Amino acid sequence: MVVLTSAVTVVPGSATNPVVPGGNSPTVESSLVSNADSVGVLGSITLSPEVRFTVEADDSDYWRVGSYDRYTGGRWVRSGEARPYDGGLASPPGETERLSQTVTARGQLDALPAAWKPVELSGRAADTAQVTDNDGLRPGATLLENDTYTVVSERPTATSGELRRAGTDYPGSVRSRYTQLPDSTPDRVGERTAEVLERADASNPYDAAVAVERYLERSKEYSLDVPNPQGNVADEFLFEMDSGYCVYYATTMVVMLRTQGVPARFVTGYTSGQQVSEDEYVVRGLDSHAWVEVYFPGHGWIRFDPTPSGARESAEQSSVEAAREGGAENVDAAGSANGSYETPTETADPATAGSGLGETPNVGAVDPGSRFENGTAATVDGLTEPGTPAAGESGGGDGEEGWSPTRDDVAVGLATLLGVVAGARRLGVVDRARRALRLLRQSRVDPGTDALEAFRRLEYLAAVVHRPRRPGETPRQFVEALAADRFGDDARRVAEAYERARYGGGVDEREAAAAVEAVDRLVRRHAPVLRRLGDDRAS
Repeated sequence: MVVLTSAVTVVPGSATNPVVPGGNSPTVESSLVSNADSVGVLGSITLSPEVRFTVEADDSDYWRVGSYDRYTGGRWVRSGEARPYDGGLASPPGETERLSQTVTARGQLDALPAAWKPVELSGRAADTAQVTDNDGLRPGATLLENDTYTVVSERPTATSGELRRAGTDYPGSVRSRYTQLPDSTPDRVGERTAEVLERADASNPYDAAVAVERYLERSKEYSLDVPNPQGNVADEFLFEMDSGYCVYYATTMVVMLRTQGVPARFVTGYTSGQQVSEDEYVVRGLDSHAWVEVYFPGHGWIRFDPTPSGARESAEQSSVEAAREGGAENVDAAGSANGSYETPTETADPATAGSGLGETPNVGAVDPGSRFENGTAATVDGLTEPGTPAAGESGGGDGEEGWSPTRDDVAVGLATLLGVVAGARRLGVVDRARRALRLLRQSRVDPGTDALEAFRRLEYLAAVVHRPRRPGETPRQFVEALAADRFGDDARRVAEAYERARYGGGVDEREAAAAVEAVDRLVRRHAPVLRRLGDDRAS
């Protein structure tokens, strides 16, 4: 997750954040926390496990620091002038939900992290705060340890269907500012992007953004150890590099979308950090991150994140653990040393049920804005068509000749039987049986609810036939472990829908249905005994 820097030492306090050679690989903090007007894309970096701030909020989010509009090929620049905060900011267009966040600095902090889009700021920081030309917040003075401020944000709640229908009627200022690319951008960047979109049948900007996001996430490896780029960063990452970290992913996604006339910008800040209670998060230097915002008429700027989270989170966790073992200071706050908070979910009792149930288009290559003029909807299949049999799975359904129970069948059957027996003793047969039967057949409610329920079913199945989700293990880490072991891309598809439903712009009926069907396939593959029982009940 770490943003910006190379084997250089950053000189803090400069408006353009210059760098000088020498020293060990730095962290991203010098460049990101100072919220400077320029951000470099360089080489190798290290992770800082030190706590930067804590957040009290009813929901997690990305804590945004700033965005950048002008790309030079090797650096991002924020254009425009900042103005004093005057007591309020405009709400974004479209439907939103309010989120209040109280941020407490745990050391010096040269930024005002907040969920997008901030509309109100209170506390001493509001007296001197500035607003950038793109409605981001920056402090007028460095925050000191224990300084606190509160931000109210209005978060866009547009569904993927609404974003697909948003069209391409961009304001002129948005189109000119956020599709800019240097003339030196190689044609092959736009050509490769067009190939990715054609493969995904993406005929509108939303599907284009999803296609590019998935392409980068799945075609590149995450690594903090990379050489200094020698030319255009996006071109080099796309064609010459096998791995990189968030700055490379985000830069490349913005540039790819801009070659197709889709307004996009480079954004820095922090991911949500370690959740330590129902409404509190501890955010460290290693949570610093870069991602992408894409503009949609009628809805404003919507977040996308092409950096693969599994390897990134593993690297971060290892850094924290090593720092703790080495006795480093300021690694924990607000109970973070006791492990991550686990959101309560309805699960079977493991003690009784046997389970743990969580380029300017280089004008001439592509005409900006021309690709999506009709704004029509399209189906995005990523790299695998939803609903197709997984590797090693026949498409013949449940009635194959010569079927016999597997070890997984036995495990699931025993778990269900024990669950019913335990339920009769403690909670009642009906309640316990209902929990087990949720694995078999999922009732449809609405796309968001369906995606969340599909993930809960995946957790339950994994706990019975493989292992439960471990304390402190994020959904993405859990799913990557399942996918690598036996659950494959079906598990990843469920996780993608879950993350979009809970943290992103929502899911539509097709995406939710694909997640539900993916769990159905996993149940057929790993627990056909229960699948048959469910089909018998329905017939």
